[in-house]
Amino acid sequence: MTTQDHGPSPHPGRHRQLLLHLWCILLTAVVFWPFLATLVSYAAPGGATTSLILRDMVVPHTMALNDLATGRDGLPRAIPQDTVLAWLSPLLPPPATASILMLAGGYLGALGAAGLALQVGGRQGARTAAAVAPLVTVWNPYVAERLLQGHWSVVLAGVLLPSVALCAVRRTPWSVAALVALLVVCSLTPTGLILATVTAAVAALLSPTPARRLLTVAGVGAVLSLPWLVPTLLHVGAGATRSDAAGAALFAARAESGVGTVGALAGLGGIWNADAVPASRDAWAPVSTGAGVVLAVLAAVAAVLLWRRGNRRGAPLVWLALTAVVVPALMSTGPGVAVTGWALEYLPGAGLVRDSQKFVVLALPGLIVLLTAGITRAAGTGPRALAATTATVVALTWVSVPGLPRDLADLAPVELDAGYAGLADQVSDWQEENATTARILLWPPGNYRVTEGRPALDPALKMLPGRPLDPGYLIVDGELVDGNPGTVGALSDLTAGEDTLADRGVDLVVIDNGGTDGADDTGVQAVLRHHEEIWSSGRWSLYGTATPEAG
Repeated sequence: MTTQDHGPSPHPGRHRQLLLHLWCILLTAVVFWPFLATLVSYAAPGGATTSLILRDMVVPHTMALNDLATGRDGLPRAIPQDTVLAWLSPLLPPPATASILMLAGGYLGALGAAGLALQVGGRQGARTAAAVAPLVTVWNPYVAERLLQGHWSVVLAGVLLPSVALCAVRRTPWSVAALVALLVVCSLTPTGLILATVTAAVAALLSPTPARRLLTVAGVGAVLSLPWLVPTLLHVGAGATRSDAAGAALFAARAESGVGTVGALAGLGGIWNADAVPASRDAWAPVSTGAGVVLAVLAAVAAVLLWRRGNRRGAPLVWLALTAVVVPALMSTGPGVAVTGWALEYLPGAGLVRDSQKFVVLALPGLIVLLTAGITRAAGTGPRALAATTATVVALTWVSVPGLPRDLADLAPVELDAGYAGLADQVSDWQEENATTARILLWPPGNYRVTEGRPALDPALKMLPGRPLDPGYLIVDGELVDGNPGTVGALSDLTAGEDTLADRGVDLVVIDNGGTDGADDTGVQAVLRHHEEIWSSGRWSLYGTATPEAG
């Protein structure tokens, strides 16, 4: 036996890289398991055609390239996300597309966080920091809360921010191409594009050629914003581009048990909807909420130590992190709500920023920079200090959402009622017979339904061809907030028993008998009694409205 048989591996660096990749894959699979389950259901022979349904996330097994998906109705709420999913729908089921994006994004985001830690860290402890950074990126309250709210594409952009920052900093030949590709993926939603563009612009200040990199980021960001910016500008005089001032208070960041609003935001939590808070985080509060604050305090201590030592590596990202916490906190105060409310009412497109808590994820790259600094400083003190610091960061990260995989059980894929597909087929047949694009009114009022036992946007809005009319309103303390005036007026008339359907250009009416409980349909039945019932199933009825029958 030679001495080489007992020698070290000739490629230790490759082994470490392989372990890091496997670690990122494992984290992604554990946290984003509902998307993995969805992909498996489509990949398995004879698998079910499942859908992703929860609150704002409605990704049915098939989607129509209707006016809502393309923005032709003047309300670019889900553009270009739904445009891409609907366009690819004949080739790849939308849930599979969304799942591939989420799983790939989670892996690349985790890997980018490790790369960012190596980029800004010193020689000692950087590898340990590179192993911790992926955990902080995908296992946090922001990811869990936004997924439970249904904002999957916002989460996709959020976890990619460390990768965006890394590509903006590096000057390798592929970094610019990778940065552009990441911006394209993040631009699936306007919020995602804003998050990625701001992060890239700030991180570009750390690059060897900041001016050139900033111009690249600004140019790409401007081009990618056109799909939702153009419809907004074209309808700048319409009420649909402005929001009700009451939405400012509704969407303000929410205080959490024991830590208040600032503490909640510092821990990457504080979503406005209490129903979207993970069950384990709620049950463990104030321990879980306090864990995020302690982690933020540790990061702040690391920032002070760096500043005193003259090490300001990554400082722009740190300042961005501070801004990402402070600004939403200010917007949740009385004066902040008043200013935001004014902007919502008078500035077109201001509704994009009324949910200010979603921008707190901008703190993620800066948090990684600071935690990396703390871990590398501990490594310089000795192995015991390194182990203690690492264990503390890992423990605090876990405790902030202690039951994260289980908490996302409501996100598991489901099979939609076959009646949705039948309804879409009937509308498609009607359009072919009449050689026109149908304007479709859905009743009961509102765009939320109870679907497969979950509150969610009505899947029919995504599946019906033509022009399904989205009322787009919210109910705040019993008052109507926002909404498309024409669609809201048509629904009000129908509910009151006034037949203004033809005058308003409505071609078809869909009655959902099981989507909303307790709706009074007396007036609706009085109107539709004089119109032809085209199709009916156990839950849905479809009426033509062009030519009322004699009473």
